[in-house]
Amino acid sequence: MAAFYILTSNIITIKKAAIMLTDVSYWKSLINIGLTKLLVLKVLSVTPQHGYGIVKELQDITSGCCVPTYGTIYPILKELTRLGYAEVSEDRQLKGARKRQVYTLTPSGIDAYKTALEAWRSTIPYIYKAIENGEPLS
Repeated sequence: MAAFYILTSNIITIKKAAIMLTDVSYWKSLINIGLTKLLVLKVLSVTPQHGYGIVKELQDITSGCCVPTYGTIYPILKELTRLGYAEVSEDRQLKGARKRQVYTLTPSGIDAYKTALEAWRSTIPYIYKAIENGEPLS
């Protein structure tokens, strides 16, 4: 009986994986995960920003295509700050409003953005070529 349960569990896992691979949102989320740190650096390279502002800006510049969740943004911001790529300050925009953490790239952060941008720019043509020059689908 236990072996049947394990087998059934594995079949369910395989079916879930098969469904995920045919779900466009699965692939978009993988792309989003890969681009998020670059896009956060991009936004902060233009102007200091708080988490909500970063998400709104990413919505605008990607036309809603690559918008990470707050649960993704804040760990990236913490990491950038901890490693010295960003500095954080508090800002109170409205009287009585909650303090906002505003992130600003340091010179090291600007260098990191330039490096990331160079890596992506040099890689994207090859990815595009590999995908587009494959065998046609029938």
